[in-house]
Amino acid sequence: MKTNFTQVKTDIKFYAKNGSITAECVAVTFAVPSGANPVTVNGYPIPAGGSLAIELSAGQIDMSRYEFFFGTGGSGNELYIIRIIPAMDLNND
Repeated sequence: MKTNFTQVKTDIKFYAKNGSITAECVAVTFAVPSGANPVTVNGYPIPAGGSLAIELSAGQIDMSRYEFFFGTGGSGNELYIIRIIPAMDLNND
C-alpha cells in the first residue's frame, strides 16, 4: 500500500504593529495572548486570549491576504501568526 505524505514547515512570527501577510500555507492561526490588545483580522475580531485558526483541505494552499489591526484596552500589541507551510511531497510504499 502506498501512502503519500507532505512534508511541512511550521513558521511562527510575532507582530506588534498593524500589518498584513499573504498566507501561502495550508493552515494559519492568529493568536492573541491574554492581557494583550484585541486584534481584528480581515474584519474578524479576536479578543485577548483568543485565536482564529484557518485550515484548508488536503491539496489546497491558502493564498489569501490577511490584514490585521490592533485595538486598545490591553497591556500592549501582541500577535502571533503560526503558519503550516508545505515543503515537499514524500511518497512511502
